Amino acid sequence: MSNFYKDWLARSAALDDRMKRARIVARASELAWIETEQDARSAVLIGQAVGFETSGTTLAKAEVPVGWRTGRHAHGEEAIHVLAGTGFAVIDGARYDWKPGTTLHVPYGAEHQLVNTGSDTAVYLSAHTIELDFAVKLGRLIQLEPKGKDEGSLARRYPKETSQFAADGRRIALHLEDAMDENARRIAGHAHPNAKADKGAHRHAGIWILMGGSESPTDETNGFRATSVAMSTIFEESPHSQSHSHTHTEAMLYVLEGRGYSLIDGERYEWQAGDAIHVPPRMTHHGHFNDSDQRARTLRVEFGIRYFYEALWPGYQKIKDNS
Repeated sequence: MSNFYKDWLARSAALDDRMKRARIVARASELAWIETEQDARSAVLIGQAVGFETSGTTLAKAEVPVGWRTGRHAHGEEAIHVLAGTGFAVIDGARYDWKPGTTLHVPYGAEHQLVNTGSDTAVYLSAHTIELDFAVKLGRLIQLEPKGKDEGSLARRYPKETSQFAADGRRIALHLEDAMDENARRIAGHAHPNAKADKGAHRHAGIWILMGGSESPTDETNGFRATSVAMSTIFEESPHSQSHSHTHTEAMLYVLEGRGYSLIDGERYEWQAGDAIHVPPRMTHHGHFNDSDQRARTLRVEFGIRYFYEALWPGYQKIKDNS
């Protein structure tokens, strides 16, 4: 029998070493695209599958050809953001229309698939915690139907969206034009209830609330009930500006447009549209900079596991820079 305690010490030391060398940026130009049962073309941006040190979290990108549908499957909670194309999703037996900028929530265990009804390839981002769900032995990935040509079959079965909300009252779909303008809310006097939450106006040039997140008051989630994963907000940095900076554990940003760089624990990492930035699951100091002549926009992705550990120990709680 091995010395389990000695093994634990060795694993702890190895983890410390790996976290010091953690990858930070996923380059759009370096994605390894594959075909899967679920998607005609799919790639992991950030995740253990491509060498990132995550908390069992994943950010992926997929394409749906014209006239095709994805597979139908079920797993843990998922957040989806549509980058291109038009169509609809069937989630737990109900239709939800989408277009560029639409954010979708897939509740835990809900059967779901997407269909492209437009004239261009559809592209979407997917964030989930399948690796974490497997690690705690509770997760399952169930493939119910493979991807394929749709030829209007789903539209015949689900001819019309009746609501953006599920039967239990939670929001499933939100179009970008319906997102909350956080800066406008703060200026209008809707202060965040926690003064230490680092949620003041103008921490970014623009802030659009999508799903909100674990730090969001109930009236700033747009009706979503995300727990393990949320595409919380879109940030905008004006030309030659920077965001506020702070320290916390894991989060991800996907660059929707523009270019710039991030300072992660003092090191500079360049990025541009299509790239993704990983704030690894250690107490990581970071800030984001737009040194270009055009605006930059990023989509923030958060995971509930971060806040589970923040509640366990104050040493994991976010630290706001004073400057």
